[in-house]
Amino acid sequence: METKTTIRFGDGEYVAWLPLPQAIELERKCGVTDRDGRLHAKSLFQLYEELSAGLGIDEDGNAVYLGGSTIPASHMNEIIRCGLIGGNSGPDDGAGNVTVGPIRALDLVANYGYPARPLAEVAATAWKILHAAVIGIQVKKKDEPSAAPAKRPRSKRAKSSPTAAA
Repeated sequence: METKTTIRFGDGEYVAWLPLPQAIELERKCGVTDRDGRLHAKSLFQLYEELSAGLGIDEDGNAVYLGGSTIPASHMNEIIRCGLIGGNSGPDDGAGNVTVGPIRALDLVANYGYPARPLAEVAATAWKILHAAVIGIQVKKKDEPSAAPAKRPRSKRAKSSPTAAA
C-alpha cells in the first residue's frame, strides 16, 4: 500500500503526500482552541471521518459529494496545501521548477482551492489525499513488456460447403 497519490489540481498533476511533518502541521492547523486558550490538535482520522461523511464513490473510484459533511472549507484547503508540500512535485511552473514548496502550495490553493473552485471539487481532492494517508492506495504495477507474442498454430482450412471453390 502507498500513502502518496497523484492529484489533478489547477494547472496539472501533482504528487500529494502527508509525511509526518505535514501530518502534524495539518492536525494543528485544523485543531480547536478551548476556552482556556489551549490548542487541541484534530487527528487525521477525525478529519477523514468528517470529510468522508458527505462523500460517496462512483464506479470509477472518484469521490462524489452527497451532502452532509461537517468539515470546514478552510480545513479542506489545508489538507490540499499540506499534501502539496509533502508531495513536493508537480508540473513545471514556467521557471523550470517542478518542486512544490510552501509558497507555491499556498499560491496553488489560493488559485484553485475554495472559493476559486466549487466546494464539491475541493472536497473530492482533499478526500483523495486523506484517503491515501489513512487507508492507503494500491499502486498499479506497470506491465512488463513481454517477448514476442506466442504464435498460434494455424488450423487447417475446411471447406465451408460442398459448393465452395476448390
